[in-house]
Amino acid sequence: MIVGESPVIAFWLLVLISTRILGAMLSGIRPLTDLERSVPLWPPAFPLTRWLERALIAPWDRWDVEWYARIVTQGYQAGDGTTQFYPLYPLTAALLTRLGLPPIVALTLVSLAAGLGAMLLFERLARRDMDLTRARRATLAWMLFPAGIALFVPYSEPLFLLGAIGSAWAARAGRWGGAGLLAAVATLTRPQGLFLLLLLFPRAWARGRRAALTLASIPSALLLWHGYRTLWIEGGLTDIGIRSWIYTLLLSPHAHRVVPIQEFTWPWEAMRRALIRFIHTPDLDLAVNLIVALLFLMLTGLAWGRMDGGERLYTAAVVLSALSYHTGPVHPYMGLPRHLWVAFPVFLGLGRRGGRTLQVLPALEMPGLLFLAGLFVLHAWVP
Repeated sequence: MIVGESPVIAFWLLVLISTRILGAMLSGIRPLTDLERSVPLWPPAFPLTRWLERALIAPWDRWDVEWYARIVTQGYQAGDGTTQFYPLYPLTAALLTRLGLPPIVALTLVSLAAGLGAMLLFERLARRDMDLTRARRATLAWMLFPAGIALFVPYSEPLFLLGAIGSAWAARAGRWGGAGLLAAVATLTRPQGLFLLLLLFPRAWARGRRAALTLASIPSALLLWHGYRTLWIEGGLTDIGIRSWIYTLLLSPHAHRVVPIQEFTWPWEAMRRALIRFIHTPDLDLAVNLIVALLFLMLTGLAWGRMDGGERLYTAAVVLSALSYHTGPVHPYMGLPRHLWVAFPVFLGLGRRGGRTLQVLPALEMPGLLFLAGLFVLHAWVP
């Protein structure tokens, strides 16, 4: 299988190398970490491992990466915002730090390995109902979508997608035990894992009660994390209403420590606030988020007719939750592109649809991905 998948792996390596070179160059313009400021990019310095960390790893130590590194080194603390971040990704990286790796290196290795695995699983999933050419183009279109930069930075999306795409692939292969386990992996990584019930349940129900029962792993994983966080980290339940309970179930009662103003509201209300903000005080960050979101919604419209019922339900849940997530007056749609992009069935639908759009899309997307990578390193865009 590796030989057959080698072209996709080659593209992944190309993007990885391109983004690392770009990140190293731009980090010299705006060095933000102590390592970037203390170690020159050129000429290479000794010890070589520290210089490589400065050139290839440190430029990507931005935004949420700092929170994950904090969890890896200090663990979760009540009231400090760390409990907004689901546990499996930093826990996996923490295991690697026991081998002597710095936290940021461990986080990077986990995300890159998971991202490569997710990409290979996506192609295998696509090949179940389309020819190799379409499957490969769909895989590249998904990977090179501008928000796909999340596959190459120390974020939790790669591990989430490894579990989510893996669960869909296992379900299509009739391996329901594996599907339930991989869906639990995704749920312990990001809150959107709960939506995998919508993706997998229609097919599981058609296979029988035993297949459907394996999906109990999804709410079980969510409740396990919520219970541990509430009773062990935060010290007990608080007296809150049902709306606040849903918010804290998916995020955290202390999420405001990360983003001071955030809430779930009606999607049209969140969009109205974002558009008003952009009309009155336009900026690059919000422009990027709105443009990439519009592109994704257009692709969703093209793919909708070629997705099955479970894929549509999952995609609708991901899209509506992303559009409903308001993150304050300064950055009202923080993270919108990557929150939408985890709706990977859109690119399966595009693959089944075929046509010229699928042929030219990867080439059109690559510049956008590199552009967002540059903004990420320069700290000019909130991913």
